Amino acid sequence: MAEATKVAAQSTARGVDAHSNGGRVSTNALAESPANSARLLAEALRPEGSLHQLFTATESLLAIAERGLLGEAESYEQYQTLLLELHLPGEPRTEPTRRWLASQIYQVEDRFIPQVSAFQPLSVDAFRARVDDEIASRTRVKHPMSVHLYQGTPSREEVKYFLHHHWIRSYNFYSLLAELAFRFENIADASVFYRNLYGEAGAESADRSHPALLAKLMEYFEIPLRIDFQPLHTQEKAYLNNRIRCVRHTNIAWGLSLLYAVESVSRGNHLRIYELLQRQGVPEEYCEFHRLHGTQDEIDTEELWELISKFAGSESFQRTFMQSLARHFEINRKYFDVLWGEMQGLSSKRG
Repeated sequence: MAEATKVAAQSTARGVDAHSNGGRVSTNALAESPANSARLLAEALRPEGSLHQLFTATESLLAIAERGLLGEAESYEQYQTLLLELHLPGEPRTEPTRRWLASQIYQVEDRFIPQVSAFQPLSVDAFRARVDDEIASRTRVKHPMSVHLYQGTPSREEVKYFLHHHWIRSYNFYSLLAELAFRFENIADASVFYRNLYGEAGAESADRSHPALLAKLMEYFEIPLRIDFQPLHTQEKAYLNNRIRCVRHTNIAWGLSLLYAVESVSRGNHLRIYELLQRQGVPEEYCEFHRLHGTQDEIDTEELWELISKFAGSESFQRTFMQSLARHFEINRKYFDVLWGEMQGLSSKRG
């Protein structure tokens, strides 16, 4: 125990906890290469890994996160890759350690996420109106890829590509609800998510769970259900990481903002996909996931806002909520830009 305390104290002095150094990691850590960070992390998570190795790996991880957020492309790519590895299910033995490591990266990210400028606190009703206006003005429906899919004449190959990435971001949406539910001590508050989870799980019938219904559509298009996360584009990893970060964040405004941004447009988005599938001639039995979500999510949104309104009287809550919303849309835009570029590549190859 004395040795552990000594190592922890030394690591904290080097910048792992980032309190005594103005929230920044040490100069030595900044010299670490992104590839070296992956090696140090793997060694630290081995059964025989020591506490000293864990803190060394942490320092290196925080260094590449900082460099990446300062604009260094290689470091940004590696930090998003390693953060996603920490987020994804792995050995139960390493789960607490991986969560702690991820939480340290969140603290570095917190320093780089821009504050909302010229913000003035609003009444709860006025605040919702501003939030809804912000979501409406930045909805992905206006993105060129969405315009092509929903208003154009996409090929079957392009629709398959879109659905594949939709599966990647949607197959375990229930886990976001479960994570956020744990942030609330009051069962009346948490029940908003548990009721949603009940529906996600198929109510009384597991074969009616939403992941099972969506999997049927994937099977129709011959899209693999098993996801290989390693080759995903960095911006897709950043999108997935941000969703998990928000629902795990100790400040509930991050998670509530993220979930409201997703849920409030869910009904319309799923209806558009359902109509797209109909135009593609997909049999009705494979479209049920999108048909179902196109009719019921408005209820979930109203329940969610009722919970948000309990906290929205606070100026700090409003500021963080809008900060989270802005970051979500910025990451979402870059993510959809990447998907659109790759989809256009499919068209050029076909031509």
